[in-house]
Amino acid sequence: MTWTQTIRSSAAASQRRGATPGIMLWRVGVFVAGIALWAVIAASGVVPAGLVPAPSSVVVTLAQQVVTVEYWQAVGLTVWGALIGLLAAAVVGIAVGVITGASTAAELSTRFLVDFGRAFPAVALIAVLVLILGRGLELKSTLVFVAVVFPILLQTQQGVRRVPSSVIETARAFRTPRALLVRKVMLPSATPSILTGLRLGASVGILVAIATEVLSGSPGIGNQITDAQMGANSALSFAYIVTAGFLGFAVNIGLEKLQSVLLRWRPAMGGEN
Repeated sequence: MTWTQTIRSSAAASQRRGATPGIMLWRVGVFVAGIALWAVIAASGVVPAGLVPAPSSVVVTLAQQVVTVEYWQAVGLTVWGALIGLLAAAVVGIAVGVITGASTAAELSTRFLVDFGRAFPAVALIAVLVLILGRGLELKSTLVFVAVVFPILLQTQQGVRRVPSSVIETARAFRTPRALLVRKVMLPSATPSILTGLRLGASVGILVAIATEVLSGSPGIGNQITDAQMGANSALSFAYIVTAGFLGFAVNIGLEKLQSVLLRWRPAMGGEN
């Protein structure tokens, strides 16, 4: 990093730190405004109370649920199903992404399959997979895998392609073994893109797991939402919907923090996001 880039990076960091309190105030303000609008709609009677409960009733119901075993079992089943699918997608997506990213021929030969796969809605497979896998953990994990493997693969490809060609040519000139080149050059250079793919995949995985539970009746948060709606208990249904939102938010924030820790070695460049 040059002296000029260091100055720019420091100035940008200082600007971000100065803007943080203002941004936090705006976030809190928007959140409070959203809750207030929700309360007004629930109190006005424009929407039937059975469909949109008051925020206070949802908070009370959620507080009652978080002390029950059933609540944490539902959360655990959703997270576990999403985690298994994400780990499997990471293994396959990173491996295939490195191979196709390092070889133009491999990338071109698999482009149609990748483009088709990333555009294919994973939940469309529910009806077929229920007959094959049942409604258990395997169903959720498989659908999460299908939904997130292609984003991880594409992010890995992009990261590998960012390795300067001069570095690759130098390594080849020194007859560096392929495995060593991948481990010491390609993977470290692609790490930021891989972590971004994992972060996006984790959020999508939670959503797909919950959608699978809603549509197939698999045990978890989605099934609890469906049961509450069928029982005309809108407060309980919204309590689990809020749980799903907080779960996705927590996963995203946690992975962002992990990404910042793992990439502390990477210098911040001026103008880089």
